[in-house]
Amino acid sequence: MARKKADKKGTPKEEIIEKKMFQRIHNLILRDEHYLMSNLSRDYILKKTNVPKNRFAPLFQKYLGIKYTDYVNSLRMDYAVKQLEAHPEYTIETIAKECGLPKLQTFYRIFNQKFGMAPAEYRNKKANGEI
Repeated sequence: MARKKADKKGTPKEEIIEKKMFQRIHNLILRDEHYLMSNLSRDYILKKTNVPKNRFAPLFQKYLGIKYTDYVNSLRMDYAVKQLEAHPEYTIETIAKECGLPKLQTFYRIFNQKFGMAPAEYRNKKANGEI
């Protein structure tokens, strides 16, 4: 007799456990703005949340539809935009470091991917009311 394939959808209890695991991760990253830590790693999060390593990436795909690094980088870029607007006296390099991205080239690449322009261009357009 052939075995049935395992149902990809878990039981209600498993769904609750998964959601709680994701909430622990999500809360840790947002609490005290951990996403701004330049050394924020999966291992750090796994250790603090007691989430099994093999469950980490699938949780982000399931609940956000994106990868962990994309999630953290999106939070960092949202923070960068706030800093660009609130502190026109800050250099782009200062803002990059505050966002947890000490390599300026990486900051520019991620910012451009999200907003379609360089940080200085964004700052100028925002100041001129073009955004």
